[in-house]
Amino acid sequence: MNPSKKTDSAIEIDSSSRSEWQEPPSLTLDEHGMICDCNKAGEKHFGYSRKELICQPVSKLLPELSEIQLVKSGQFNPKIGFLSRCGRSFQVKNRLGGIFMNNLHFVLLGYAGAYTIRVILHP
Repeated sequence: MNPSKKTDSAIEIDSSSRSEWQEPPSLTLDEHGMICDCNKAGEKHFGYSRKELICQPVSKLLPELSEIQLVKSGQFNPKIGFLSRCGRSFQVKNRLGGIFMNNLHFVLLGYAGAYTIRVILHP
């Protein structure tokens, strides 16, 4: 058996059966709900550049979060976590004013007493 043929066919099989992984749209927020970062998929999803979103309130994109305190005393708001785990859809607003529904996943990240929240959208 020719090892190069085996390698070639393995590569061929692997590349043809593998689907392209795409990073989901996501935002990073500070504990006060201000956008600190947005990935490329988020830029495409919302229709804004990363630069335009930084330092903007998350309510610009997720209006339902405008009245909700995300973090209190280092703890993530359990109501949002519960709704997210239950699969509740949240309203999402894009640059053109279009409103659509997305499931959200929240991850609380803490370092040296500072907290950020990663919001991952599941369109």
